[in-house]
Amino acid sequence: MSIKLREKKLAKGAIKFYLDIYINGERSYEFLDIKIEPNDSKSVKSEKRNIANLIRSNRELEYLTSNTNYIPKHLRNINFFDFAETFQKEYKKKDIRMIDASILQFKAFVENPKLKLSEINPTMMRGFMDYLNNDAGLNGETPHNYFTRFKKILKNAEQKGLINVLPTKDIKFRRKVQRNELRKQILTSDELKVLAQTKCGNEELRNAFLFACFTGLGYAEIKQLTWGNIVNNRLVTRREKTNQKVDVKIKDSILALLGKRGKKEDGIFNMRNENGKLISDNGVNKCLKNWVGRAKIDKHITFYCARHTYATQLLLYGANLKTVADALGHSNTQHTIKYLNYIDSLADDAVDNLPELDF
Repeated sequence: MSIKLREKKLAKGAIKFYLDIYINGERSYEFLDIKIEPNDSKSVKSEKRNIANLIRSNRELEYLTSNTNYIPKHLRNINFFDFAETFQKEYKKKDIRMIDASILQFKAFVENPKLKLSEINPTMMRGFMDYLNNDAGLNGETPHNYFTRFKKILKNAEQKGLINVLPTKDIKFRRKVQRNELRKQILTSDELKVLAQTKCGNEELRNAFLFACFTGLGYAEIKQLTWGNIVNNRLVTRREKTNQKVDVKIKDSILALLGKRGKKEDGIFNMRNENGKLISDNGVNKCLKNWVGRAKIDKHITFYCARHTYATQLLLYGANLKTVADALGHSNTQHTIKYLNYIDSLADDAVDNLPELDF
């Protein structure tokens, strides 16, 4: 292995530095952003050469220690938030807002803008998990979602050799779901009947939400649903997040919500406002809030609650856990168990409500 500093003469007498890298029989080159101009003073030229040599030494150290637990000092001193900012700029996936929010939560937790990447350890990560769960004012799945996104940043740092061991490697995020918390997100059979008989400010949204309560679709799938997804009274589609196939039967009364069948490529629900733009999640949930309130149902219901409702209804009426997982498009039953726990809690309540006997 060898990493040598080379010079390339440019037009008008300038000199640019580059590294000649020869490792495992393969040669590559790295051009440095350092250039000596003809009019540079002797001291400036010397300083630029020293910087170029320092970079060469650092590169050599990086390669020599790439398969060890040693991290060069200049890498250990990288500021975490500087690294996170670079990660944000380069990140192109849809959950970038979650990434941004997770960084803001972490900044509030550590209260140290000078935190080094190398200083993040498992103890700090467990503390961050507790902070998201108990002190950040978050609820539902949000703490888990933020922690999962934050791990992406650390994983990227590990892949780049900036940390040796992922500080979240052996940490499993555990969020204790309060019994009433899940209950607030689920509509009972009686509540569904009341809601169906209550006027909604947006009839298209009303039909879409009720359809989701009996099929488990999320708003992302509802927006893209076409008549091609309805085959012989069955819903055949894929989950937006996991790409898992969904193939479930649709009750005749729910099919009636869809109206007259259109062409295969036609969208079923028109989820656009008067300006032709798709209704935002906030707009949808605001309309749902008004509708649920008009029905005198004292629950916090968002569009995603349709999935919770569908899952618990299936379990209440005899479906097993694997069947519900398949119907929801879950890859396994791990994420479906919380609904079974909710059903078990109903049985506990039923026992508590049994009459007391005086012996």
